[in-house]
Amino acid sequence: MIKKPKTYEEQINILKSRNITIIDDEFCKEILSRLNYYRLTAYMLPFKNVDTESYSGVRFETIYNIYEFDRELRILLLGVLEEIEVFIRTKTAYYHAHTYGAVAYLSPDNYNKWHKHDKFIRTFEATVRKNQDNPFVKHHTEQKDGKFPIWVAVELFSFGMLSRFYADLLPKDKKKIAKQELNIGMEQLESWLLCLSVLRNRCAHYMRLYYYQFSKTPKNQKNQTTNFGNTIFDYIQVVKLCYMNKSKWNHDFMSSLEALLDKYEEHIELQHIGFPDNWKEQLIND
Repeated sequence: MIKKPKTYEEQINILKSRNITIIDDEFCKEILSRLNYYRLTAYMLPFKNVDTESYSGVRFETIYNIYEFDRELRILLLGVLEEIEVFIRTKTAYYHAHTYGAVAYLSPDNYNKWHKHDKFIRTFEATVRKNQDNPFVKHHTEQKDGKFPIWVAVELFSFGMLSRFYADLLPKDKKKIAKQELNIGMEQLESWLLCLSVLRNRCAHYMRLYYYQFSKTPKNQKNQTTNFGNTIFDYIQVVKLCYMNKSKWNHDFMSSLEALLDKYEEHIELQHIGFPDNWKEQLIND
């Protein structure tokens, strides 16, 4: 049965009936008027009593501040994910162009046996059509007979498409790229790119990171002392390992992350985002 829509006042009464403490009804109404009630309820999950619709006496202001923490964390991560995506695009395109040629990515011979070339081409052509008003796309469509060199083509790849492109390369090519650029194995890089594409999509589409278990677990490195899990902390560790500017990571990102955690320390629980007590030590890139 489809539920009937509720007014803001009715939503407030529902929250109160479920043991959410609301000190200021007007503040609560103002928040609900710009943040979907359903969106906010996801941030109540850490406080939900088992097998009931009630919560453990948490304040509405706490829920809102957890939401704000999550929003700011997504913004912070998007910046470093952009740099990683552009870096991998650049390195993969350079390697492929110099190994096989400018448009050799259009040949199914340059992929492994699991590659679905027809699907890849259809996806790329759809991306070209979607971006047909972009000047560089229009130029290559009209002046270059619709042929996009790999270093141009990758600029149209989403992070997910980039991850799939790398995964479908021949093993010898994946090994060389992973070793040359990040000094890791191809299995690790394939796994990490997939995980980072999932993380990027959650961040870009305003989806929750707090108290969230990712469905993909990053593949461990050889001789890794602790195994990766599937919390946001584990994914941030992968971000660190793929981020090539160690100085910028340690000074800019780490400072921003620490400031964000300090700002919301009254409202968040480190265990809800998988952060151990020694999180700084683990996230420093040395």
